[in-house]
Amino acid sequence: MTRMNKTFPLLLLACAFSFLLTGCMDITGRGPAPLAKTVGPATREYPRVGHVYCMRGWLGIFSTGMDALADEIDKQGGTPAVSVADEEWRRLKGWLIQEHSAGQIHEPLVLLGHSWGADDMIRVCDELGQEHISVDLLVLIDPVTPPPVPANVKRVYCIFKSHPVTDGVPFWRGVSAAVADPHVTTITNIDLRTMDVGFDTATIDHINIEKSAGVHHMVMEQIKLVCPTRLAWEQAHGQGQSISQRAPAPPVEKTTGMP
Repeated sequence: MTRMNKTFPLLLLACAFSFLLTGCMDITGRGPAPLAKTVGPATREYPRVGHVYCMRGWLGIFSTGMDALADEIDKQGGTPAVSVADEEWRRLKGWLIQEHSAGQIHEPLVLLGHSWGADDMIRVCDELGQEHISVDLLVLIDPVTPPPVPANVKRVYCIFKSHPVTDGVPFWRGVSAAVADPHVTTITNIDLRTMDVGFDTATIDHINIEKSAGVHHMVMEQIKLVCPTRLAWEQAHGQGQSISQRAPAPPVEKTTGMP
């Protein structure tokens, strides 16, 4: 009986943990992300085109900097953007498939994620690929156990900071990303520890990288490359050619830099 009394709380904790991991429980207090704000007639008031979704890290209770980043992209960058909790990744992929089928996702699609949220955004891409839906840009910030990015993603931009001493621990690291087919997906890996990015990265670590103003600036510049002004998009669309087809391809791989 004593052993059972000790084991029962552990079983309850394990059950609760499994619910959290499968997205059946919301502990963020935010409620469902307002995905609908990124589609529909209201988006035509934005100066730039696109549909942008930023995903928080593990269980949606960390990575609050992704909320701020989504707000910056939406209000300062001029592209419709929303922040999504990590446990909503299945809801997000289902919603994107539904809206794409309904003709509501017809401008550049941009997905971002931090930590476990970055890993899960790759899984979202994989599910979208099974429905033949392309992702124009996937931004990964300190992914921890990223699977290869599928071939339906056109560009991958991975910002991470390596920590050789602790990189063996998935909960406290950021690593580079890889793609399933380098012939169709362009990838750029930026290691903030070894590369000169124009701002001080000494104090950046896994729990604050997504809050860095410098990182936010890097991300927003990449989004501008695939989310042009609405006028430019409409002019190109009228010619039957997308902006991504007209823009020059970025360098394939950037993993070395100033030590």
